[in-house]
Amino acid sequence: FINPAALSHITNSEILFGTTKYYSLDFINYSYLSFIHPNSYGNIGISFQKLGVKSADYHNYLSFESSLSPSQGFSLLKDRNSSLDLGYSFNIFTLKQGESAGVSGDGSDGLSSQTIYAYGIDLGLLSNLRNKIQIGAFIKNINSPSIGKGSSLQYLPRKLSIGISYIPNENLRTHFNLERLLGYEDLHFRFGFEYIFNEMFSLRSGIQMKPNCFGFGFKYSPLDILNISFGIIAGPVMPITQNIELSVRF
Repeated sequence: FINPAALSHITNSEILFGTTKYYSLDFINYSYLSFIHPNSYGNIGISFQKLGVKSADYHNYLSFESSLSPSQGFSLLKDRNSSLDLGYSFNIFTLKQGESAGVSGDGSDGLSSQTIYAYGIDLGLLSNLRNKIQIGAFIKNINSPSIGKGSSLQYLPRKLSIGISYIPNENLRTHFNLERLLGYEDLHFRFGFEYIFNEMFSLRSGIQMKPNCFGFGFKYSPLDILNISFGIIAGPVMPITQNIELSVRF
């Protein structure tokens, strides 16, 4: 779903569920649920993501963000040696902000809760040459969506990402990626690899610059229809971030 053009490569229907514990903090909750289905007119998918920040007593959300994203990926060109795929996502963003305590601290003179909506479009391309080299690019929020009005107006980040993957053999995959927030000069570089030991176990690792991070994880497939993935990201300042994902094919 990061580059929706990759949806064109799926061959089975699949359900994915994942949850992330950011920086080992209990009051930040992020999770996602996705469904992918192959179709002769272009493979389709839908993904729901949510991120919530809870209060000190963990009973209420101070803020709650979510996105619902219908996506489609389809093939533009395919022959014996190469392929070219296109994909898009339509994102419905929701931001809910809880009541503020106000000056008194008991909420009597605070701001009331509110819900804000915005809409974004992602567009991606993916090319494959002899199943050895893949080149992909995508733009997130190509329509420059915004949230809020007046002095509180904020434009959501627009992001351009370009990557290349080299697959020297069926057991090893290497990935390079450059990413830039449009309107900023900094480039974010990522390198990663995946080594497939057998049909049941794969090892993954990678690094990121700006901010500097190191990632490590694995994928375990105890059954043909079930995948379990786990990963951690560690940086020089903040505690580790953990992610676990389950996927079922049918």
